[in-house]
Amino acid sequence: MEIKRKKKKVKNKKVLFKSESNDLKKLRRKRKWKALKEKIDVRKILMWILVTILLIGVSLGISSILGSDEEEIVQETEYVLGLDEIPVFPKSTFLFAQDFDNESVKDMLAKGQSAYKINSKNTFENVKEYYANELIGRGWNLVLNVDIGAEDKRFGQYWVKGDQGLRIYSKFNDIWYESITPEEAKNGLSNRVSEEIEIDMLLAGSDYQDLLPDYPWQIKVPKDYLIRYEVSEFEKLRAVKFQRISTGQFITIYPVGYWGSKALDFQLEDYTDMLSQGSENWSIINSTVTSWRGNSSLKGTIASDLNQQEILILKNERNKVTYVLSTEDSSDPLYEYIIENIKYLGQEDETSQP
Repeated sequence: MEIKRKKKKVKNKKVLFKSESNDLKKLRRKRKWKALKEKIDVRKILMWILVTILLIGVSLGISSILGSDEEEIVQETEYVLGLDEIPVFPKSTFLFAQDFDNESVKDMLAKGQSAYKINSKNTFENVKEYYANELIGRGWNLVLNVDIGAEDKRFGQYWVKGDQGLRIYSKFNDIWYESITPEEAKNGLSNRVSEEIEIDMLLAGSDYQDLLPDYPWQIKVPKDYLIRYEVSEFEKLRAVKFQRISTGQFITIYPVGYWGSKALDFQLEDYTDMLSQGSENWSIINSTVTSWRGNSSLKGTIASDLNQQEILILKNERNKVTYVLSTEDSSDPLYEYIIENIKYLGQEDETSQP
């Protein structure tokens, strides 16, 4: 009797081989990753990443600083209109920017005169400090610094460079620039002051006379001058003439129109039309934009075939009328005296600023 033996189940050889193969692959990957970790220091990598980020941040910061420095350099190279290589005071603006195309403004700039408005945060002391630093480095020498109230000189900073002279001064929240001769800079325009002293001596050495009580202007005039009134062509308002007895020359104050009714250069043309009588024709030779008592003004020269006059436009705050102050003799000391001292009727005493 034969005994039947149970056959053992044989495992699938293919499956066994596959399992062993996968285990070998995992083991190899683990060994490679372990070896790679031993070769690479993770801390060092993180440290270099951090250093790179810091370097990029520093680089961007330096670029920003250099960029701002470049902007400052660009601002410093902006020059005052009408003058050669005089830097503009920071954040100041050209006073006559809206009238830049006006011929009078162009004439002013052509003569080496200019004006800029400064903001209320700055004073003229700030302006003087700025130019004391800037101009010395550009070859200018500060020859005088005249304070307001000086008896023998005009207020302002005075500079000299070679054959050039420069005056920097202020009237009201502004900066005025004036090209002058080196000699005028060194004496602080004392020649202009001497003319004022001359008229003061005239007033002190003789009796003076006032204008009529109802005239729109007030000024004390030496007895060396005759005062004459005449009816003007503008609304029959009166003009006044001062004639120096010793020379026969005239100084005239003549109304030409209401302030603001038209541009000042057109009002000056109206004045020359009023003067043109018969065969004598008057015309404007030159005019320059300036300032008088805080208002825009014009000064310049008008002429005919026979005569020539220096003029300045005045605004009367009482009747709001534009007047032309003119003289046949610009050396007459009364002319500058009137500019500095005339007041509209009813005006309280004020200290005039040069």
